[in-house]
Amino acid sequence: MPVRTVKLELEAKLQATKGGGIFSKPSGKLERKSYGDGTERLKISLRNLKVPDNSDAIVNADGQEIAKISITNKSGRLDQESQDISFMPTLQPGQIIEVRVCDRIFLKGTLHSD
Repeated sequence: MPVRTVKLELEAKLQATKGGGIFSKPSGKLERKSYGDGTERLKISLRNLKVPDNSDAIVNADGQEIAKISITNKSGRLDQESQDISFMPTLQPGQIIEVRVCDRIFLKGTLHSD
C-alpha cells in the first residue's frame, strides 16, 4: 500500500458538556484529512454516550449538521473517504463541534490544525 502525503489535518477532541453526562465520561474525536492524491477523509468516534441503542447522534460544526451517527453500546463511529469533495463537509480551524442526541448537547470541542 503506497504512503499518502497529508496536505491538511484538522482535529477536535470532544469533551463532555455539563448537560452531557459528565459522570459517565463521554468523549470523542473528529479528524479531517486532505491527502496529496486528492482524497479527503473524515473520521468521528464517540464513546460512553448513555443513550438508548440506535439513537442518532448529530454532529454539528458551528451549528451546521455535518454527520449523523447511530449509537450502539454507548458508542458510534464514522469513517468516510472520497476523492469527490462534494461529499465532505467544509471544515476550518476554530469551528465549534457539537454532538447532540435528542436535542441535548453531549460533547463539544474546537477544531484545530494538527
